[in-house]
Amino acid sequence: MLLKQKHLFSKEECELIIELSKINQQEWKSKDRNYNSQAIDYSIETSWIFDRLKSFVETESDIEFRKIKKQIHFHKFVKGDFFAKHNDIRDDRMYAIGVLLNDDFVGGDFNLYNQNKIILNNTAGNAYIFDVRIEHEIVPILEGERYSLLWFLQMENIKPKISKLL
Repeated sequence: MLLKQKHLFSKEECELIIELSKINQQEWKSKDRNYNSQAIDYSIETSWIFDRLKSFVETESDIEFRKIKKQIHFHKFVKGDFFAKHNDIRDDRMYAIGVLLNDDFVGGDFNLYNQNKIILNNTAGNAYIFDVRIEHEIVPILEGERYSLLWFLQMENIKPKISKLL
């Protein structure tokens, strides 16, 4: 199961993304999740975000793009917010690419459960790729606010891996 991490965005770039995303947020509240989100669409103003993530994916993995997915989810978690353990197997999703946009909060660890529990780096600008079959969670925020991006790649976005037959 693929898992890669890399510092990809500067603190200033993260702050710019947060500012772009502070309007029209949708609230998600249920027994397994509590947070706000909104879509960031591909545009002249946001194309640099998509381009940087695409380059990261292609450089750090053997994933190749067929076409770029033109929407990213922006997530905001405040004190008490969380997302319980789950996987993202649905809607033909193959990989999740995320970016932590700030690090001035307490709690809110992003945990992955492959064979062992893995806690992702909580540094602003850290980007990661993982297979959507891996269970993961965001533990409750104890203080501050946590901002992140999540970009799902579906089958239509990537080129299939083809093995040569001899």
